[in-house]
Amino acid sequence: MIRKIKSSLWLKVFLLLTVLLFVVSLLLYGTIMAVMPASYRYTLTTNYTEQLSQLITDLEHRSVDDATQRIYEFCINHNAGALLSGNETSLTFGKEILDEQEQDAFQTASTALALADGTYTLQIMMSARTVNQLTEAFWRLIPIIGIVVLAISLIVSCFVTRLLTKPILEISDISKRLTTLDMTWRCNTSRTDEVGTLALNLNTMAARLDSTLKELSAANEKLQADIEQERRLEKLRVDFFQAVSHELKTPITVLKGELEGMIYQVGEYKDRDTHLRHSLRTVNDMELLVREILSASRMAGNDFSLTLSEVDLSQLVRECCRKWQGAAEDREQNFQAEIEAGCTCRGDMALLQKAVSNIISNAVTHSPAQTEISVKLTENTLQVRNSGISIDSADLEKIFEPFYRVDHSHSRDTGGSGLGLYIVKTILERHGFSFRMDSTSDEVCFTITF
Repeated sequence: MIRKIKSSLWLKVFLLLTVLLFVVSLLLYGTIMAVMPASYRYTLTTNYTEQLSQLITDLEHRSVDDATQRIYEFCINHNAGALLSGNETSLTFGKEILDEQEQDAFQTASTALALADGTYTLQIMMSARTVNQLTEAFWRLIPIIGIVVLAISLIVSCFVTRLLTKPILEISDISKRLTTLDMTWRCNTSRTDEVGTLALNLNTMAARLDSTLKELSAANEKLQADIEQERRLEKLRVDFFQAVSHELKTPITVLKGELEGMIYQVGEYKDRDTHLRHSLRTVNDMELLVREILSASRMAGNDFSLTLSEVDLSQLVRECCRKWQGAAEDREQNFQAEIEAGCTCRGDMALLQKAVSNIISNAVTHSPAQTEISVKLTENTLQVRNSGISIDSADLEKIFEPFYRVDHSHSRDTGGSGLGLYIVKTILERHGFSFRMDSTSDEVCFTITF
């Protein structure tokens, strides 16, 4: 119970107010109980003194019978007892009062009274019974007053505690949500006192914290995205260098073997002229590969920038088609070009020409004889279709990775270096153009939207 009281503001305030109200009410009742009889005694004494003086003045020189009647009325009105004696006469009024103990009487007066037939002695005693009854009544009422005071204290304490602690408890509940970084709450109060100021300050703090947390969250998401991008780029760089080393290893080994064979004139390598020409082709292939590697690496760098200008797409695609149409005819392929005039875009002309040339080159190179190659340019869309070939969905997902080839034998006779489509992807992404490659059972279509 004590632990619950310590942890509850409502209970603390309620109990404290109840005890204070109960104690203060009892102290007030005790003060009234002590002061009221004394005040009543003082009022009676003052009134009694005045009335007694008036009575004595009024009785002067009256007959005994007349004085007796007046004294009798006075005793009845003031709850007093009187003794009139003299001239061998003794009259008693309110004998039971006169018989009370001395301590029960709070006012006694004795005076000489001159009546018509002589001088008498008048002794009057006022009873303290009424005052004592009043004190006894107060003592008898203590249990009832205590219960009533306790009930009133409980009711008032409950009401006042609720009034005082309700906004504080609401703020406390809201602060618990604050610890969970929930900033959607607001303190709804129209109070203008310190509690209202506290609620307003909490609302302001919550709004600022909410704004700051959103900014931090956005910054954190951007940072995470940057970190993830950096990791991806780092992985691409590592994979790129591994692929480069793999691609260069084979021709270098072949070239080294041929040169050693020619130096030592081993077997067929005695015919140096034939093998020197083969070595030159190997070196040319390596040179082309190195150029493509350098080109891809340069374009993937962060410091690479495009030389932008207005590009005539119609003329660019027409020149690329003219370049590869002869090769298609040599492979007995049906090359069709449908180019709409007046198509333009803003970009790097040299790089776009390289990208389009690589796409058409792939279509011609990888399509068998007696198939159709179709190049179509309309408005801002270029489509290059080649039939007689299909690419699996698994290969389509990786087709733009560096050094990836659909022909997993990596033969130079059936495929290029594996950098062509990677270079195309890099160029188009640098320009912000969208592209995709689709494949059906007997056709591959490359689409660019400028």
